[in-house]
Amino acid sequence: MAGAFHGVGESGTVINVGVSGPGVVQHAIESIPDADLSDLAEMIKRTAFKITRAGQLIAREAAKRLNAEFGIVDLSLAPTPARGDSVAQILEEMGLESVGTHGTTACLAMLNDAVKKGGVMASSRVGGLSGAFIPVSEDIGMIEAAERGDLHLDKLEAMTAVCSVGLDMIAVPGDTTASTISAIIADEAAIGMINNKTTAVRIIPAPNKKVGDSVDFGGLLGRAPIMPVNNKSAEKFIRRGGLIPAPIHSNKN
Repeated sequence: MAGAFHGVGESGTVINVGVSGPGVVQHAIESIPDADLSDLAEMIKRTAFKITRAGQLIAREAAKRLNAEFGIVDLSLAPTPARGDSVAQILEEMGLESVGTHGTTACLAMLNDAVKKGGVMASSRVGGLSGAFIPVSEDIGMIEAAERGDLHLDKLEAMTAVCSVGLDMIAVPGDTTASTISAIIADEAAIGMINNKTTAVRIIPAPNKKVGDSVDFGGLLGRAPIMPVNNKSAEKFIRRGGLIPAPIHSNKN
C-alpha cells in the first residue's frame, strides 16, 4: 500500500487536491479530430495545465480559509463507471477503434506524459501518483472493451509499464489457482522493480464465476467482467521460494 509519514516541522493539517477530469480531456481531443500527434499532445498538455491551475487555486483558497497548509496537487486521471468519465474512451478518441488493440500502450504513454507536462507547468507542488489510472471495473470504456474481448490481462500488464499504477480491479475466474495469482503479482512487481516505478495489483478471484460472467460491486467500484487468465501453470516457479535478486540499478548509489 502507498503510505506516508509526517516529518518534524510538517503541518498537522494539510490541504491536498486531486485533479481528475478524464471527460474534460476527452472533450478537448474531440475538438481537434484531424490533429497530428504533436498537436494532440499539445492539446492534452494545455488542458491539463488549465485544470491543474484551477485545482491549485481552489486548494490554496481552501487552505487559507481553514488556516491549513497547502500540500500538493495530484494530476492523476481517475475514471468512474459513468459514461464520459473514462480513460479508455480518451485513448479511443485519440484514434483507437477499441482500447486493448495494438497502439494502446503508446497512446497511454503519450497521454500520461502530456498530462504530467501540463500539470508541472501549472503547479510547483505536484505530487501523488500523477498519472492515468486504468482500473477495469471502474472505467466504462475498459468494462465494455473487456466484455467485447478486446482487452486482455496481458495487454493491461503492458499498459502498466507506462502509467502510474498496476493491474487494477480485475476479476478472474474463482477457480484461478493461488500460484497463478502469485505469478501475476510477481510479473507486476517485476515491472515496478525494473522500471523504478509505482505498481500494485488489485485482482479479484470471483467465487463460482467463469469467463463471460461478471460481478457488480456497485457505486464507484463498478462492475467487472470475468477475464481469462493463461491456463498454463507457473507453480514450479512460485514454489521455488527464496528471493529474486535486486536489479543492478539498485546499486547506483
